[in-house]
This record gives sequence, structure tokens and C-alpha cells, in this order.
Amino acid sequence: MKYDVIIIGGGLGGLTAGAVLAKKGKKVLLIEQHFMVGGAATVFKRKDINIEVGLHEMDFGEYGYDVKRDLFDFLELDKKIELISLPETWDIKDNNETFRVPEGVEEAKKYLISKFPHEEKGIKKYFAILKSTAYTMGKIPYDMNFFQFLSYPFVKLPRLIKYFFNQKSTGEMLDCMIKDDKLKRILNTNLVYFHDNPYEFSWHYHALAQYNYYNGAKYIKGGSYSLSLALAEIIQENGGTVETMCTMEKVIVENGKAKGVIYKDKRKKEEITVNSEYVIANCSPNVLYDNMVDEKYKDKSLDKFKESVSLYTVYIIFKENLKDIYKNHAYSTFINNDNELSAPFNLMQEGLKHKNIEDRGFVFVDYGAIDAGLNIKEDDKRSIGVFCGASYLDEWESLPKEEYLAKKQKLAEDLFKKAEKYFPNLKDYVEYFEVSTPKTIKRYMKTPSGTAYGYVNNNYLRKGRVPRFSKTIKNLMFTGAYAFPGGGFTGALISGYFAANNVIEPQWKHIIRRTVLSAAVLTLLFTSPMWLKGLFNLF
Repeated sequence: MKYDVIIIGGGLGGLTAGAVLAKKGKKVLLIEQHFMVGGAATVFKRKDINIEVGLHEMDFGEYGYDVKRDLFDFLELDKKIELISLPETWDIKDNNETFRVPEGVEEAKKYLISKFPHEEKGIKKYFAILKSTAYTMGKIPYDMNFFQFLSYPFVKLPRLIKYFFNQKSTGEMLDCMIKDDKLKRILNTNLVYFHDNPYEFSWHYHALAQYNYYNGAKYIKGGSYSLSLALAEIIQENGGTVETMCTMEKVIVENGKAKGVIYKDKRKKEEITVNSEYVIANCSPNVLYDNMVDEKYKDKSLDKFKESVSLYTVYIIFKENLKDIYKNHAYSTFINNDNELSAPFNLMQEGLKHKNIEDRGFVFVDYGAIDAGLNIKEDDKRSIGVFCGASYLDEWESLPKEEYLAKKQKLAEDLFKKAEKYFPNLKDYVEYFEVSTPKTIKRYMKTPSGTAYGYVNNNYLRKGRVPRFSKTIKNLMFTGAYAFPGGGFTGALISGYFAANNVIEPQWKHIIRRTVLSAAVLTLLFTSPMWLKGLFNLF
């Protein structure tokens, strides 16, 4: 069997690459190890209700500030999924103090200035730099129209060069703009969605995500699996194939070039060989190099990469919708330990690993606060919520089974107790809960350190941080959390978009072709007085 592209793994990166390629006429085969696609972008059923696995909210900014806009338009995803706007950015609670950051950049800016009037100048500068960064990186070359591409070297390229050579951490940038420690912690409240240390976390990742969170955070109705399913449907509607319950055995490499794969169909219990021009891997590069190719092709340069923080999640089914019990509460509530917001911000450079797991802050997401579409039955009045916080594989992996289960139970009980300070008697409304850990993520997603975020986002655009292409095997690309631009839903989607476009036409070729075309058009414009006069004289 012969395909143009074979994709290993059905997470968002692989699904996006497959959907774009199939829609552009390529013959695509996507191979997924589980019985359903999606990776972390899926739901699972308990007690006859759907529970969201990984999505709390997805940043979704304006045109020109968020690459996903062009991607969603190209795939016409608005015909397949519904995005639900969130009522506010989030609540932040500490020692009976609540900060409710509103939705919208201007509204958030006004609110923060009202709370921290002495930091007005710094707050305005912060949001201005967020906007400038998002604008600079809000379109990829493939999506630029002629005039956008023509102006790019003068408008955006100098900024991009500056970003490349002037790498700053989020902590450093906040220290330069703002003095108030509490405000810096508030601006950094959702750090665990990306990292565990603001003094290592790249400012550019923070800026891109935060600007689009403030300006358009969304939830996907029916759960993130609605997006995964829509992408899989696009592949199939355009002649592609999606195979689930299939495990990868080997990437076929001939003369240093990927030529296909060998995989095992667990349903048919047979081994299948397929050939292709390209292979795109939506998995950890180390998993591929360690298990799917010969030792001589292993990319040892990846050994220096550090994997990102992981998460625990307590999945909760509530007996009724909490919005009927706790009036005016937020969709996302970040709960800190008492007086943590008042602690010096520079203490965050110690990271979170040294803290006991129960002493780290966490987020409570109440999906019942919006029309999330997770209820299977229309008359079901129950709702879903999660507690989520930072964790690490070595906190769980070596525990005996009884200790592991006991630690999960204790963690959940501690979190309920902390949450009840702000949501009285919350535990009384619980019908069911279960806990996932980095060990769960490792088992389900096959990531070496049990993280869903891939490599740690410490640098932006640096070569060592961009494993989009295999250095040892031609025509092998990577997508997903471990590829550029990094982890999270947005990172995975964009990585798939990049991979697909590079199969159609490598970015460097695309840029050269459009540069030559632009130069030709400019030459025609500047010489128009001469050739127009000559043309006129012909008649």
C-alpha cells in the first residue's frame, strides 16, 4: 500500500496535519494506538456522563494575532464544532481575597489598574507588549497575503530578529515592568498551564498565550473530543484513512530516508507494511528513536532537552449544577495557599518541585458554569468539574499500588478541603471522583516523563528548541507537544499546521518563491513610468 503521508499518532498535532494534507489532496494514513483519536483532547464516560480529559479553556484570539484563526478557516471547523465563550478570564483566590479578571484585553487592563493604580504605567506597558508580540507572530508565511508578505521584512521581521537574539524569561520581563509582587503573581496565575518556573519560562510563549486568553478564551462544546473527531472526519471526507487500535512497530528507513512504516493491527492481529513519501510522528521523538528505528538513526542531541512539568487532575461528577448553589462563581478559579499572593514574586524561581504536592496552588474548573455540552441526557442536571495542579512523575511512579491509591485519595481530600473555604460544603455535592497523575499520562500517552506538555518552553525560535524535522532521517517530521511551537492545545494544532504545509512546500522554498515574486512586482511598480510609456507608444 502506498500513501503520500503516514502519520504516527492521533493527537491534535497528527490530526491537524492529516486534515490539512487531506484537504490539500494528499493521500493520508493516520495510525492511532487507542480505540479513539484525540490524545489529551478527548472525553471519557463515567456514570453516564462525559468527563473532559484535558481542555480547560483554549486561547482563541483575533485575526492576525492567532494562527489558529487561519487554520480553523481553512478547515471550515466552524461547520463542525461550536466554540463557547467564557464569562470571565478567571477568578484568583487567596486568604478570602478574590480577584475576578474580566474577559477582553481592555476590560482586564481597566480592572487591574483599578486594583493596582500605582502600577498603571506598568500594566499598560505589559498589555502593549503582549499585543505587539501576538501581532508579530500571529500569521505564518503560508497564510500571508501578498501585501502582508511584502510588508513583513519592514514591519515584523526586525521584531522577530530581536526576539531571537534577546530571549527573556517571563519572570525577567515582569520584573522590568512591574514592582508589585501580588500583581506579578496575578499576571502569572495560570503558569501551570505551561511551566513551573516563570524565571525559566519563555516570555514569548507567555505573551502569545496570555494575549489570546484575555481576548478570546473558548471551550469546545461537547468537549475537546468534538475537535478531535471533526479533524478525523475531515481526513476521511477527503479520501484519507484513520486507523485506530494499531501499534507502531517500525519506521522503514532506506538510505537515511523515511519510506513507510510497519504497524500491528490489534483488531485483526496482523502486521501491516505501508509505504509513503513522508512520515509525520505525533509522539515523543525519544520514543520514536528508542523503539521505532535502528540505533544508528538515534538523534542524541535530544538528550539535552528537559521535559516539562506534568499535572494531576481530580475529575469530579457533581450531583447538581454548582451554578445553582454558588451564585456568581467563575468558570475557572485559581486557589492559592493562604497569603501566597503576597509572597515575593522572585521566590517563584525556586519552581514547584520542592513543595509538597498539597502545598501547591491549583485550579478548580466548573464546566457547569457554561453550556459545555458534556451531559449525555438532556434532562441530566449534574455537572462536571476538575481540580488540576502541578505534579511530577517521580512523585508517583515508584509507589506500591496501595500507597499510590492512598496518596491519590489523600490528595483529593486535601483539595476538597481547601476548595471548601470558598465553596462551602462542596464535597457534599459530589457523586463521584477519580484522580489521574503523571503516571496515568505516561501510561495513556506514552510520554517518557508523564507530561502532556512535551519539552519545556524555555526558549523561543532557537534551533535547539525546534525539533520539527528529524536531524538523522530525511522526510521524517515531528508534530504535537514535542515539536515547535510547544505543548498545549494551541501548540499542538499549530505544529500540525506547520508540518502539513512543509510537506506541501518547505517553508524556505515558499519564502524564496514569494520573495522573488515580490521583487518582480516591486520592480514592475518602480519601472512603470518607463514601460507604461513604451506600451502607450505601441498604440
